[in-house]
Amino acid sequence: MGVESEKISSADTSSRLRGHLAMLVAAVLWGAMSPIAKHVMLSGAVPPLALSAIRIVGGAAVFWIAGLFLPERISGNGRIAVRDIPVFILMSVLIVSANQGLYIVGIGYTTPFEATVMTTMTPVFTMLLAAVFISMPMTFMKVSGVALGLGGALLLAFSSRGNAGEVARNPMLGNLMCLGAQLCAALYFTMFRRVIARYHPFVLLKWLFLAGSVTWVPFTWRSLAAIRPELFDTTVTLGVVFIVLFPTFLSYLFMVYAQQRLKPTSVAMYNYVQPLTAAVLAAIMGLAVFGWTNIFATVMIFAGVALVAFSPGQTKKLRS
Repeated sequence: MGVESEKISSADTSSRLRGHLAMLVAAVLWGAMSPIAKHVMLSGAVPPLALSAIRIVGGAAVFWIAGLFLPERISGNGRIAVRDIPVFILMSVLIVSANQGLYIVGIGYTTPFEATVMTTMTPVFTMLLAAVFISMPMTFMKVSGVALGLGGALLLAFSSRGNAGEVARNPMLGNLMCLGAQLCAALYFTMFRRVIARYHPFVLLKWLFLAGSVTWVPFTWRSLAAIRPELFDTTVTLGVVFIVLFPTFLSYLFMVYAQQRLKPTSVAMYNYVQPLTAAVLAAIMGLAVFGWTNIFATVMIFAGVALVAFSPGQTKKLRS
């Protein structure tokens, strides 16, 4: 019995380690998307709206193709109830069209680092909306975290930096768009929590990306027509392929794998890896713009999210 228990414990530890590794890779890939997307946009080859459309359509194609080959424990059974189709369309408008569309466009106006920092606000917005719509108790610690995180996000959004140059043409607008993207994600997690719980995460993503291709892409045709193929070089082409395959598909696939092995709070804590990855890569690529105001605002956001995450009675924390 003792040997058998040791084997089970060893297997559980190995499974958790694989889950942590998968989530770390997913977070690094998500963090890398902002500076790489920024590089693609600065090249002039692909406008922001067009890049968002490419990500959504490309993501839908990869999810559906991968679903044909992946085992059911990873991809789910692939089916949704007919009665849920209208709900899935509404869900897709929030989490794909609005969340991912606004975020990609926002990157075009702000710095990669600040765009990524805004993603950490999703749990704070979710907690706030849960208190409003489903009467979730708000402790002093949670309220303090919401206030601190929201204050830091607004400070980051409205802070003016004259040295931003071409890297951030309109940082206030870009930060507000990225912040709006996180609010849409929080609305999605709050309003549709019961539907989300009924389906396998991979099945959700497959259908939501497909619906997003219908609800978002038709409105980007002018931007798609403005793509300039003559400006595509190796780095731009690889950047577009990276955005579709890695932070759009593989990151979500790794997240599903990690969710099956780790607690929700453990998965959520990897949100903090994204801004760090974005900051390092943006600095290497010469896209980083830092000042004391945005550093202080970032610390406020991290502290606020930590207060919300570790508050007693915390429920499942979700990301965008």
